[in-house]
Amino acid sequence: MKYSNLLRKTILLAAVHSGVSFAPSTTRILSNPSSHLSKIKNTFVVNEASTRGSYLYDTSTSLHMKKDTSNDTETKDGFFKDLSINPFYAVPYLLFFSVATYMTVNEGSSGASQDIINAFIADPLHPNTGSSLFEVVFNTLGLVGLPMACLLMPAAKDQKFSATPFLFGSSLAGYGSLGLYMMTRKPREEVSVDDLGWFTKNVLENKIFNWVLVAALLNIYLITGAGQDLLSDWNGTFGAFLDTITKSALGLTSTVDLTILCLTGASLVPEDLARRGITDKGKAYAIAASTLLLPAVGTAVYCALRPSLKEE
Repeated sequence: MKYSNLLRKTILLAAVHSGVSFAPSTTRILSNPSSHLSKIKNTFVVNEASTRGSYLYDTSTSLHMKKDTSNDTETKDGFFKDLSINPFYAVPYLLFFSVATYMTVNEGSSGASQDIINAFIADPLHPNTGSSLFEVVFNTLGLVGLPMACLLMPAAKDQKFSATPFLFGSSLAGYGSLGLYMMTRKPREEVSVDDLGWFTKNVLENKIFNWVLVAALLNIYLITGAGQDLLSDWNGTFGAFLDTITKSALGLTSTVDLTILCLTGASLVPEDLARRGITDKGKAYAIAASTLLLPAVGTAVYCALRPSLKEE
């Protein structure tokens, strides 16, 4: 028994020192621990690097996708960004449509508006509407967009909407067209000649064109006979005018329309003067009020007399 135990211990000790022959794969690691620790370390470093690279790739991809989504959102919201409605011009717009709707509903079957339209179709220059003063109002609406363009176009750059289609539309729809532009327009007092487009610089800012426009608007008083009627029978002329606009939707709506357009033009005068170096508010407001003395003509006279824009 003693020799048997000694023999087993000897065999076991020999097996441990010989290592690999009788040991399983897990024992093989213990036979050379430094070598296997080195392999484990290298494997860990490689795996860590690949994992880190994968993480950075995924992160950059995620950031890239997020950036693209943000740009898409800005593109969608670009038009509405900083969009504001100016109540100073929005309220008259609502007033204009309220009056037009009310008068149209309450005119009934009298056909007064249609009679006015038929009179202008039969003879555009000398219609028999019963009021020469209303004929001035109706014809002036077709030209009022031109003096308004002289006030608006110098500052039309970088606005939300292009002013041109709304100014053209004003010859047919008056403030019903121009009001949409005015509601979103932002004042711009810093403008030089170099900022102007070709048409604005060479036509709307041209004094010859401005005076021709004054003459065209004054001519309406001559061809309708309103100028002579006012001089010969002031009370009768205004009486016929009031009778026309109170009995027809077209008469009252056109009068309200021209009134709003003239007030809008006057409100733009102080800003236009500031662009031309006149910053005295009292003087600017006085000039603006003077443009209302003769509807539309006053605005055109102002454009003909105003200082020129400065060059850079």
